[in-house]
Amino acid sequence: MLPLLRCVPRALGAAATGLRAAVPASPLRQLLQPASRPCLRPFGLLSVRAGSARRSGLLRPPAPCSCGCGALHTEGDKAFVEFLTDEIKEEKKIQKHKSLPKMSGDWELEVNGTEAKLLRKVAGEKITVTFNINNSIPPTFDGEEEPSQGQKAEEQEPELTSTPNFVVEVTKSDGKKTLVLDCHYPEDEIGQEDEAESDIFSIKEVSFQATGDSEWRDTNYTLNTDSLDWALYDHLMDFLADRGVDNTFADELVELSTALEHQEYITFLEDLKSFVKSQ
Repeated sequence: MLPLLRCVPRALGAAATGLRAAVPASPLRQLLQPASRPCLRPFGLLSVRAGSARRSGLLRPPAPCSCGCGALHTEGDKAFVEFLTDEIKEEKKIQKHKSLPKMSGDWELEVNGTEAKLLRKVAGEKITVTFNINNSIPPTFDGEEEPSQGQKAEEQEPELTSTPNFVVEVTKSDGKKTLVLDCHYPEDEIGQEDEAESDIFSIKEVSFQATGDSEWRDTNYTLNTDSLDWALYDHLMDFLADRGVDNTFADELVELSTALEHQEYITFLEDLKSFVKSQ
């Protein structure tokens, strides 16, 4: 069975974003939150259930519960719970990592829900990498493709990979400033393994922030790399590589983020099932 419900948290996340639009968000959170991406999960089985004979019954007011508990029980809820049970079983079957994979290079991992932080100390410097797995799965194809002969649609379903924006903070032990680099995975570079010299991630913005200051200061100058001199950009990439943030790190970060995203998705389905089933 295909994973079918990934668009549910995406749609809820988009609605929540609209409600929070009037409240200033933390700039670091804004860097970690990529633009909303289209849902990649097909609706085949879900549409079958939506078009079933029981659909008309869902439109009628639910009958009082026969058990006398006063809770709302509908055939739709029962079908929903059955569907979620099957979906959870299938997701656990295809889950690659039962526990989160470790990063090489002595990185310490801290996880808080959908946000993860990697920490490392090198020769008196503290390097921190922060990312969030929400909305981190990019589109893998454009448009709809017809299944080839003898091949089921399930077999053509692309593997979902999480490629989140991440923020690198470098702090000197005797300094008052922290160098902050906002990085991301260009979608046209994802999965390209032909060019060994090509970087699979890029730097979008660079700025200085006060060390230990939890609030991002918009009054500090921010360097956008879109029009940056190529020599300066190369030195910035080398600066990160010397501190362990290179292509190997970026590859392992994708694996870690994908495992965390899948783990959180399964947890979401289990919570959704408990919520629908609860009285």
